[in-house]
Amino acid sequence: MKNQTFKLLAFSFVLALCFNLSFSNQSRADACLPSCATNDSRMLTFGGQNLNTFVFELLTFGVGSPAGDANLHIRIFDGESGGLWDNEAIGTLEYTLFADPLGNTTGTFPLGTWTGDGSAGLNTGNPMPDNDFFDIIIPNAPEAMAESGNFLYRMAARNLAPDQAVISNFKVQVVGDGTSLFIFPGDQPFGYEATWRGATGPDTTAAGDIIYPTFAVDPVGCDPTPGCYNDPACCFFSPYDGSFDFFFLNDQDRTFLDFWDGDLDYGVTLASDPPPYQDTNDPNTPPGIPIFADVPNTNPQSSAGALPPDDTLPLDEFNAFIRPPNITYSLIDPNGVPYTNVNPSANQEWELFQLNTEPGCAPLICDIEVADIPQGIWHIRVTGMDMWNINYIRAFDKIIGVDPGGNPVPPLSPNLPPVGPKVVPTFSEWGMLAVALFLGVIGIYSLRKKKSADTTSC
Repeated sequence: MKNQTFKLLAFSFVLALCFNLSFSNQSRADACLPSCATNDSRMLTFGGQNLNTFVFELLTFGVGSPAGDANLHIRIFDGESGGLWDNEAIGTLEYTLFADPLGNTTGTFPLGTWTGDGSAGLNTGNPMPDNDFFDIIIPNAPEAMAESGNFLYRMAARNLAPDQAVISNFKVQVVGDGTSLFIFPGDQPFGYEATWRGATGPDTTAAGDIIYPTFAVDPVGCDPTPGCYNDPACCFFSPYDGSFDFFFLNDQDRTFLDFWDGDLDYGVTLASDPPPYQDTNDPNTPPGIPIFADVPNTNPQSSAGALPPDDTLPLDEFNAFIRPPNITYSLIDPNGVPYTNVNPSANQEWELFQLNTEPGCAPLICDIEVADIPQGIWHIRVTGMDMWNINYIRAFDKIIGVDPGGNPVPPLSPNLPPVGPKVVPTFSEWGMLAVALFLGVIGIYSLRKKKSADTTSC
């Protein structure tokens, strides 16, 4: 009977372990910014001079490869300038990788440089492909090993032609289970665009065929009804629905949260134009130009209006570029509570959107008074964003990558987990223990009942 009891308990434990693994060991593949899809037109953006947008030269990413992995695998999508998704072929993007074992941008050990046009670096003579991935695969460097055993890096993407009228769009992907990718916080705003660009006319047509695949198959008699891109049965159906999703990690106690949006082109052309969509002067945004801004291309925050106005683009007879209604965004806290900015920035200006726990702070100090600023992963949900409209974000927290399903991927830690006298099981571990105990009790009860029945029969 002891042997039967042991078998039942062992079976219970294995079953519970399987139950636990089904919840706690879900594999996550790859981490991407801004998305993993190659056909949704969502891109990170570098803009050049004289294009009615901000000009920034540098964007720094944190890259992580889990302990035990032999190689680091980074993919750059459309890393060149020109062809599909870009407006000129005269620009050059450069990508440099450094070991950063502390995960805080202080690492300076260089591991390699690659250029979009193949003019220099480790890919000299081998330019990055248009509308495709360029693979960077290197052995995980011992200089990048953190205390935790994870391998941490920083990758600097640099626009080498900021003085040129160039728009260069690209995506970044880190391949493999348990990898991570994020944009470092601080004074480095970044641009993003739902792009429909091509350095030549045929490139633009090819991009349109990707954005509107059903129209490309049968353009005859296509109904240009605004908004029908949401309907898969419509010839103007598109994988881009006007939304962008970013996530950031709040890992500290705070009483307020600052978030800056720039050049969203909310509203109508002039401040004198009629409502309902009209940019207004934001009372809690400090006057003048922010210290982090691109001064030559930035307007002081005001009620200047949009250029071009949202939902009204020139040469768009089929309403193919617009995504109504007017652009807005929400910050959604880890508990699912949304805080919406219903009047974001207009033309080439920055506006502060602040959540604050100070009683009575709105509207002169903060935008929305909140009860608390919970720690965890926050969701930035942008809606109604037209194509061709380059927008900017300046955040104080890590903008973290997403997996192929669009789910946020937390960054890998540089530190070992804290050691303490009391280890509290996780929810899934509690589940395993509870199931094991429950099945064990049932097993013992069954054996006793069987023994009782056997004694009675004797």
